[in-house]
Amino acid sequence: MPLTHRIPLPVHTALRLATGLFTMLLPFLAGFDPPAMVVSVTIGMLVVGVALSAAGAEQADRSTVSGPNLESLDYGLVLALTAAAVVLAAVGASLAAVLLTAVALVQLAGNLLTDYRTA
Repeated sequence: MPLTHRIPLPVHTALRLATGLFTMLLPFLAGFDPPAMVVSVTIGMLVVGVALSAAGAEQADRSTVSGPNLESLDYGLVLALTAAAVVLAAVGASLAAVLLTAVALVQLAGNLLTDYRTA
């Protein structure tokens, strides 16, 4: 059986919420500079927002946030995390860039393992 489509969507939503909260907490734990802190907290809020919208759609059984839409949002978050890491690396915030790249890789792994067909 292939490795893809192993994680059910509700589990992925919970993991995404935890990842977003961790991304918001990360600058305070690692001592980021203020610009890197703002970027990390903003990206974390986006991740939490997508997680909450997916959880709300699951509970209300709405079809407005469907599997393909959630999948696109998730890959958009990976792109946003990667872009933020590149910008932070360009301005010299290397620790923040490395940690946001790690968060992006975790998010990408979760996306690849999630079964979006159940949404």
